[in-house]
Amino acid sequence: MRRLERLHAITEEIRRRSPRSVSAAHLAEELGVSRRTIERDLDALRAGGLPLISEPGRRGGQRLHPRAVLPPLNLTERETTAILVALTIAEGMPFTDASHSAASKLQRLLPEVTSIATRDLCNRIRINQPALGSLPSKTLHTLEDAVATGSLVRITYNDRSGVRTMRDVEPAGFLCGQDSWYLAAWCRLRADRRLFRLGRISKASGSTERVPQRDL
Repeated sequence: MRRLERLHAITEEIRRRSPRSVSAAHLAEELGVSRRTIERDLDALRAGGLPLISEPGRRGGQRLHPRAVLPPLNLTERETTAILVALTIAEGMPFTDASHSAASKLQRLLPEVTSIATRDLCNRIRINQPALGSLPSKTLHTLEDAVATGSLVRITYNDRSGVRTMRDVEPAGFLCGQDSWYLAAWCRLRADRRLFRLGRISKASGSTERVPQRDL
């Protein structure tokens, strides 16, 4: 598990158990890391602005400040189902990990009867998604971050003839074709807009350079 994923998992576990406290020992056991690692992660979360309250003692631990706890959602069953269906069919798309997390958060806030009904309806809806190909998860996450932040990304791309090139591209978004997913971007190597098949991107490295908005 990457550190970013672990920080998210810690936050969600503390939020889920709120207003009860969660010990570092429990978090370490759940995530399969040392208590020292969890304590460093908790320090990082505090530094990042997560409002944690520390409770000393044998039964103490960490809990969220009351202002950080989400209020009950006021959604109808159909509204909830529509959101969960959209998250469910996101399987196999870019940002799938984020959709899983969002669906989990939403389901935990629902009454049990509503949760069962919406889950049943979601299981009745299917959509054919084109494959992402052999795209490594680390590469996909880098591309997702670049699209979300509007940052330059350097990719190693293998074209249909097997020719490999390194390109600095300005990502605009993802496009779903009939047979595959593509990254829509401005290619600085070609000085033109391009569609890069995700399964042919073997490596991607992000940057802090913000790119201009282009009408692609």
